[in-house]
This record gives sequence, structure tokens and C-alpha cells, in this order.
Amino acid sequence: MELLFFYSCIALPLWAAQFALYFFLRSAGRMKESLVAKCAGSFLAVGSAALGLLSQGELPLAQGIFWFFVLCTLADALLEISFVPGMLVFGAAHVCLIFWLWERVALMWICLILWAAVYILTAILFRKELPTLGKLTVPFLVYPALLGGSLALAVPHMLFSNLRWWPVALGTVLFYISDMLVAKNQLSHWDDKWQKPIMALYWAALYLISLGLWVV
Repeated sequence: MELLFFYSCIALPLWAAQFALYFFLRSAGRMKESLVAKCAGSFLAVGSAALGLLSQGELPLAQGIFWFFVLCTLADALLEISFVPGMLVFGAAHVCLIFWLWERVALMWICLILWAAVYILTAILFRKELPTLGKLTVPFLVYPALLGGSLALAVPHMLFSNLRWWPVALGTVLFYISDMLVAKNQLSHWDDKWQKPIMALYWAALYLISLGLWVV
């Protein structure tokens, strides 16, 4: 617990600094530099995951969740360049997370029910946009299924089996909310004011999921 506290005292200020730097560079029109700052912020989760796994006696490179964070960092860069490839890499990241969770959590009927509920909720949220997607329909149908899969595995396990999974469970919920906002922003062209809460939710999700590796 002392090690976890020490880590948090270092990691949280670093994330806050990267958050401020990213939006400062964006506001200054320095988009290439802001992309570096964005990826550097996400890469903090890669380091956190590696240290958390090592503290549990696990080899990071052999764990799917480590590659989840690596792919999220890569997707951050791609998303700024081309939205669909970035989304596909995020999808691959969630495949890694789902396999990692599948091997560790207690599987229950509530997992399937929650997954279906999340997928239906996503369809309702995007009921106006879905008919306009054209060739993007398939990626937009597959990605929420993956996103909801990690949430549906982590949340019931935390609620009914092991409360120590709360950082991972909450992280998957925040990831879902953040990505739904990203998709809405992309399809509906929202005001730029949404960028900060979206990024805050996303990095909070990465922080919490990586934090879970220190306690589960």
C-alpha cells in the first residue's frame, strides 16, 4: 500500500502536467507537439502497468493488459491522423483487455446481460447517426461490442466477487463514457469545449485500470 501511495503521488502530477501541456500546445496551434504530449500522457499508463505487473511478480510482455496500454498509446497517435484506423487499434487494445480479464474474473450470467444492455444503450445513443454511417457502419458496430465486453467482465466481478477490482471496473466504465463522447463528437461535430472532459475521462480510465494492477 505504501508503494501504491508513492506511485500515485508521482503519477498523478505527471498526468496533470501532460494534460495541461497537451491543451496548451493545441491552443497554440502546435499540433505535432501536442500529439507527442498526448501520447506521452498515455504512455504513463504503459509504465504504470509494467511496474504494477512486476510488483505482482508478472512479466509485462507476457500479459495482454500490458499490450492494451501499448495499443491505446499507438491509437492515440493514429486517431489524430485518421479516425477509423485509430478506432481499429483501440478495438485491438480492448481485445487484449478482454482476454486478460477472461482469464481472471468470475464469469456470470450478469456479464452477458450487462454486455447486451451496454450494446443496446449504445444503439439508442447513436440511433440518429447509424443510418448515415455508410461503409463505416461495421467498425461502429464492432467497436462498442468490444468496449462493452471489457466493462461487462470487470464490473460484475467487482460487485459480486472482489471489491479490490474497483479501479479496473471504474476504469472500464470511464473508458466507455469517454469513447461514446469521442464518437458523438466525431459524428456530430461538437464544440471544442468537449475535448478537455473527454481527455480527462480517458486518462482517468487509463490511470484507474493501470492502478488496478497494483492491487488485484
